[in-house]
Amino acid sequence: MRFYTIKEVSSRTGLSTQLIRKWEERYGAVEPSRFPNGYRAYTRQDVDTLIWLKQQADEGTPIHLAVQAYKDRPLSLADDSVSGARTGGIGVEQYRERLCEALVQLDSVEALKLFDQLVALHHVDFVLVEVLQPVLEKIGALWEAGELSEFQEHFGSHFIRDRILAWKQLYSGSDDLPLLVTACSPEERHELGILMVGHFAMQQGFRVFHLGTSPSEKGIFDCIRKVEPPVIAFSSSSQELLEGKLGFYRELDRFIAWSGSQTKIVIGGRVIVEDAPVKGTRSCFYVAGNAREAPGKIRRLAAGESGAGRVTL
Repeated sequence: MRFYTIKEVSSRTGLSTQLIRKWEERYGAVEPSRFPNGYRAYTRQDVDTLIWLKQQADEGTPIHLAVQAYKDRPLSLADDSVSGARTGGIGVEQYRERLCEALVQLDSVEALKLFDQLVALHHVDFVLVEVLQPVLEKIGALWEAGELSEFQEHFGSHFIRDRILAWKQLYSGSDDLPLLVTACSPEERHELGILMVGHFAMQQGFRVFHLGTSPSEKGIFDCIRKVEPPVIAFSSSSQELLEGKLGFYRELDRFIAWSGSQTKIVIGGRVIVEDAPVKGTRSCFYVAGNAREAPGKIRRLAAGESGAGRVTL
C-alpha cells in the first residue's frame, strides 16, 4: 500500500503542511499512521479526505463543521464523492462476495488481488471493519452451518489474520509507549476480535504484545509477575467458554492483589453485552461495544478511571 509524506500530501491537496497539521490536531480531520522514522504517513484515503474538506472550506463551510459532516457520513465504499469509492463499478457488497468466494475456493491469487485493490483506494480501517470482518463472519457462519469444511474456514481465517498482522509494521513500537498485552482467553482460538483491538490500539499510541490463541494459564501468570503490564485484554467468543474461565479470572485477580501488581484484566467479545466488573474481583472488568473505541476504554481503566464507554475486544 502506498503511503505519502506530509509534503507530498501538501502538493496533492494544495494545503500547507502547517494547515494539514492544524486540521489533524485541532479537528481530527485525518489520523495518519507513522513511518518507522516517526514521520506522518498518509494513505490515499487521507489525501482524498483532505481534498474534500478543502472543497467544503473553499465553499464557505467552517472546517469544524466540514469535518463533523464527513465523520457523520455513512462509511460506504459506494460513496464516490469522497474517494472515488468504486473500482470498475464494484461496490462494497460485491467486494465482500468476491473475496468470500475466492477464500472459500482457496484462490489466494484472486483474494490477494481484491485485497490489494481495496487498500490502494481506502484507509486500512475501512478495509478492516467494512470488508474483512464481515467476510470472516460470513465464512464462520457457513462453517457453523456445515456448508464449509474446516480447512476452508481455516484458510479464510488465516488469510485475513495475516493481513491484519502485516499492518503492525506500519506502527513503531517505542518503549516509551504504554504497553498493552492482548490474548485470546485460554482455550479460545478465535482471535480476529482481539487482533482488531490490537490494530486500533497501536494506531492510538500503544505498544502491543500479542500472546496469541489459547495461551497457557501459567504463561499469563508469568507475564503479570515478570512484565507487570498495565492491562491484559482477553477475548472470548462463546458464553460457555467465558463461564468456564471465570475461576481462572478470579484466580488472576487474587494473584494481582497478592503480588501488589497494578495490572487490570479486560474481558470482551461478542458475548459481553454491558460494561461491568467481574463479580467477586477488584481488577477484572467486562467490556462491550466496538473495537475502535477499545483503546480509549483500556487507557481509562489503566488510569483507574470509571464510567468509560462501551468497547468490544
